[in-house]
Amino acid sequence: MDEKNQDVRQQQEAYARQLAQLCGRVYKMTPEQREHNAAKIDELQRRIQALPDDLYELFAQTLEEQTGRHAPERPASAPEPPAEETRRSRKKRRREEEEEDDEEEEDPEVARRRHRAGLGCLITLIIIILMPFAAAGGVYLWARAEIDGSRGDVVSQSVQIPKGSGVLAIGQQLEEAGIIRSAQLFRLYARMQENTDSLQYGTFDLTSDMSYDQLLKILREATEYRQTMRVTFPEGKTVVQYAQIMEEAGLCTAEEFLKAANEQEYSQFNFWAKRDENPNVFMRAEGYLFPDTYEFFVGDDPYNMVAKLYGEFDKKITDEMYARMEELNMTLSQVITLASLVQEEAGNEYSKTVSAVFHNRLNNEMTLGSNVAWNKEIPDDNNYLYDTLAGPYGFGTWDAIPEEMREAYDTYDHQGLPAGPVSNPGLLAIEAALWPEEECEYFYFQTDTLGNYHFAKTNAEHEQITAELEAQGIRP
Repeated sequence: MDEKNQDVRQQQEAYARQLAQLCGRVYKMTPEQREHNAAKIDELQRRIQALPDDLYELFAQTLEEQTGRHAPERPASAPEPPAEETRRSRKKRRREEEEEDDEEEEDPEVARRRHRAGLGCLITLIIIILMPFAAAGGVYLWARAEIDGSRGDVVSQSVQIPKGSGVLAIGQQLEEAGIIRSAQLFRLYARMQENTDSLQYGTFDLTSDMSYDQLLKILREATEYRQTMRVTFPEGKTVVQYAQIMEEAGLCTAEEFLKAANEQEYSQFNFWAKRDENPNVFMRAEGYLFPDTYEFFVGDDPYNMVAKLYGEFDKKITDEMYARMEELNMTLSQVITLASLVQEEAGNEYSKTVSAVFHNRLNNEMTLGSNVAWNKEIPDDNNYLYDTLAGPYGFGTWDAIPEEMREAYDTYDHQGLPAGPVSNPGLLAIEAALWPEEECEYFYFQTDTLGNYHFAKTNAEHEQITAELEAQGIRP
């Protein structure tokens, strides 16, 4: 037998022995335990029935060695005591077992260990029945190592579990942090212990060599009280403004926030790999920090704070939205860039119409002509180049902005979308960018100081509207 076939055979034999161990465990269950695990026991019997003759003999031999009982004749239902045991003898045996339990009260710690061992067997059963037969032995060894905490190089990580997280979400947090390798297996193991409601939220210092039992024990213990602070980020604010809000709240400095947002990796989020990498983008975080109200731990790492905002953005961009992007032949970055323009120019009930104007101009190879992104040194005009690129957290002065970046963001001379988003848009603006007003024939719009929007189909109409607003003294 070659080495490969020998390995397969060893895996198959390990599988048969494990089935025997599980069957023996079932024999020791109380009626209540059997009823609770009926579905798993039925599946165990189907696996036993499917064993080839040679492996069934190994199964029967192992079962007899472990329990002193003969294997049943390929039962079609849950494993019962051997047929020669009458109903009366079964009742007598149960009475004797109950009397033995009464005579010798088990130490609580021993009972807990025995309970965990039983749970481990049931977990192993589920692992086995979910995997292909030929690989079952290898899967069992991998899963057993995962549960026991044997995961290679040790990783230490401070993991933040948000309030309200379910066991799967907690497992995903642990998997993303490199503490465990399978969120699904962790969820399965935790649920078999039937007290997942006791898992706490907070920040936990964990290492990847901890067993599932150790992890669950730590996660059940509430962390010491940590002061939190609620912070609101309005729609349409830039990353720099976000950083200033965080500094004013005393959570971190603006520089720390900007560094975490723009220089660190967040590949745990689905959207991260879908962003365009444009060398002229000023801040790569711009557009992806979802505006909302958040609760942060005082003294937490800025990375965790930024991750919370990125995570919310990731949740808001649905599969339907990604499908719509493909229909429009637009990338995620293009949609968010357009949404940021819609946010700055409208962000209200006119959002879909404003978006339609931008779509019409893009489709007709016109410049967008938006004052929120143009190469004009005008203060107090909500101009991204002047307010952000030339600001104290940018290049410092107007003349210091690189020429190629000026051109890439200018929507008057540069055709198409600017290099990247000019703010962090809200959901209304994002949806408007994806689903603009249908059958809209406008190519121009103008606002007045009273908050009204004026749309036009031609440049001549647009200039006439502008002149009228000027005459009325309500042109912005």
